[in-house]
Amino acid sequence: MEGIVKKLSSKVIAAALAVAMVAGLTACGSSAASATGSAAGASEAAGSAESGAAGAGASGTAATGENIVNIGVTSTLSSINPLNIDVSFMALYAQSMMFLPLGALDENYAFEGLLADSVTTDDNITFTVKLADIKWSDGEPVTAQDVVWTMLKISSPEVANSSFDFSVFKGFDENGQSPSGATQIEGIKATDDKTVVFTAVNPMSIASFENNFCTWVPILPSHALSSTADADLATSEWFNKPTVIDGSYFLDEYDAAHYISYHANKDYSLGAPKIDKLNFKVVDSAGLLAGLKSGEIDFVQPAIGIIPNADLSSVEALDNVTTTYSDPVMNQMTFINTSRITDSRVRQAIVYAIDRQTLVDGLLSGHGEVGEGFISSASPYYDSSIKGFDYNPDKAKELLSEAGWDSSKELEYYVWSGDDAMVKGSQVIQQYLSTVGISVNIHTVDMDTLMSVAGTDDVDMFSVQYTVTPNEYYVDAQYLVDMETTSWTGGYFDEDVDAALTKTQTATDDSEVKAAYKTLQEKMIEDVPMFSMYFISNAQVVSTRLQNATPSLYGAFNHVEKWEIK
Repeated sequence: MEGIVKKLSSKVIAAALAVAMVAGLTACGSSAASATGSAAGASEAAGSAESGAAGAGASGTAATGENIVNIGVTSTLSSINPLNIDVSFMALYAQSMMFLPLGALDENYAFEGLLADSVTTDDNITFTVKLADIKWSDGEPVTAQDVVWTMLKISSPEVANSSFDFSVFKGFDENGQSPSGATQIEGIKATDDKTVVFTAVNPMSIASFENNFCTWVPILPSHALSSTADADLATSEWFNKPTVIDGSYFLDEYDAAHYISYHANKDYSLGAPKIDKLNFKVVDSAGLLAGLKSGEIDFVQPAIGIIPNADLSSVEALDNVTTTYSDPVMNQMTFINTSRITDSRVRQAIVYAIDRQTLVDGLLSGHGEVGEGFISSASPYYDSSIKGFDYNPDKAKELLSEAGWDSSKELEYYVWSGDDAMVKGSQVIQQYLSTVGISVNIHTVDMDTLMSVAGTDDVDMFSVQYTVTPNEYYVDAQYLVDMETTSWTGGYFDEDVDAALTKTQTATDDSEVKAAYKTLQEKMIEDVPMFSMYFISNAQVVSTRLQNATPSLYGAFNHVEKWEIK
């Protein structure tokens, strides 16, 4: 079965998926993203764009007659250059302020065209993208050739962005790269100024196409960059202060670890922004409460800014902000090495032994839910008829007895040190498992260490936060539970799972897709190569002085031009 993203070695997969797991979900958030970005990200972070009027914006004050909004984030930026984009929300949102992608998910997880007026397919092989009438800031129209140029450059051997695998389209090599210096390719063609046709090698669902290639690739102005050699694009200083954009805001200056400052593009095709200056202000997680309380921070979006559980009640009590909670999309996944814990009855017993609802109530103050596998109640593919695991230590003991469990054996359990809730929770989990006769040795490690040992014989199981878009699970599930040779689950592979995932890409009827995902969920419960410790609802906060601004998990920045100070 062919994937949408690369089937690579375990180390490369770990780097590529690290930010899918933690991008913007914790105080460290997408700092792990540097693992997938080009080396250019480091050189960019060391310097900032030219200073000027933006200096006031970076410090949180505005010039006379201007208004300013500060977005509080706990994620740092890996690269300001879209050609170096990794799969972190911080990079996507920071870059999309200047350069629009073809589209983005809205707050209801539906695809919304930005550059794209429509995206269609009749056969899940050929995808036709019609462009809307959007202009660059120099007055030139955004064209299909801009789309083709961007796709060819981001996949070129010179840029070598490892976050995408274009080998799913015709004409790209097995590593997903386009030929050096290519100006056209069979799999991505401009058929006229406003039409791009993508031709896949194998069937791909329209959701997979939209969620990956339409959403995560900001399109660049080919006419402004055509004189830059391919070898220089990834490190070009032009991106430190772009002169031609099609997004809502121009970049003024940035320090990747502290702030990103913008001013409004008054010629933005979707309407001139009402906010003159916009800043991402990078703070530690404790700084969000202080900033919201003082009014220095106006907006906290849960993909890039996480408020610690201990501060939630204080934030909820503030009268200058409105606090709501996201749908339970973020998944505290636990992966089990099936090559070390070979009996599914033991793996089932682990889940039965843990009172997951108590973890939700105690660690998350109830802001989450207990669920199974990949799919939470936030997804259109959620099936409430599926019977999962309840808390049943007696059942756990029974299964362990049947499996002939050796109670002298000690399991090696790894958790990420950056996830305070799970660090505390691991101690409780250790006690739950001990009660049924499973001894656990806890390793609390940094993300680099966790990714280096994931799936190896050093680990029996590990837990980490992971976000999967609720309308499409194929890409992530394929990597995590559908690979015989390289896997965080010890090479778990099942023919039914493989067939179900393939069906999600070929089905044209939504009921068929839902049935396929039901099979996936049921197999996760039966075989337990992974399980959900819990799904998380994160706080999303907006100042009462802002209107038309909703800090939803998806879609929050789709129409920042409409934000307005009351």
